[in-house]
Amino acid sequence: MTEEIRNGYEQADWQKHYDDNDLAWDLGEVAQPFVRLWEDNVLQPGTLIVPGCGQGHEVIYFAERGFRVTGVDYSPGAVKLLGESLKHKDLNAQVLHRDFFELETAHDQGYDAMLEQTFFCAIRPDQRPAYVETVSRILKSGGLLFGLFYETGEEGGPPFNTTEADIRNHFSGAFDIERLEKCSFSSEKRKDKEWLAVLRKKPENQTG
Repeated sequence: MTEEIRNGYEQADWQKHYDDNDLAWDLGEVAQPFVRLWEDNVLQPGTLIVPGCGQGHEVIYFAERGFRVTGVDYSPGAVKLLGESLKHKDLNAQVLHRDFFELETAHDQGYDAMLEQTFFCAIRPDQRPAYVETVSRILKSGGLLFGLFYETGEEGGPPFNTTEADIRNHFSGAFDIERLEKCSFSSEKRKDKEWLAVLRKKPENQTG
């Protein structure tokens, strides 16, 4: 494994996957744990953001169910594919070609919820504090982060290993951990490797 891969991808590396149609991480459908959260009424319609959305299966699924969804990706290939799908389906959703960490201040406290799906594990581990800061910035007070965090059990990446301790250490300052468990209904290719988390943003005066 080269040092470049161990340290993470740049935008051009992700774009090459789209150019080569090499999307091995893509399940081809919405992740079933999110379907279960919806069917169990844990996820409620509102403003929803999905960073690193890729082809946007979650964006489409929840837009079809009444959410006002914003997908974010910095790979032009992902934005193009999802944009075409949204136009074809005429859904109440948008996809932004942005670096998630550089979202404009217009997004501050703009979302009721965020979906995490193979994005936290895709960024370099040294970017994780900035990830938490950005999520906290764009969620409303009391907003929810629904996440599937990927525990590869391997060194290097992407995907970069994410343990239960990683999740608690990074998020407990700004979020109340309402649910954190090894997911029992992941897809076969991710079986026993996903942590399902429901995290609620603390009021500003309770963070730290």
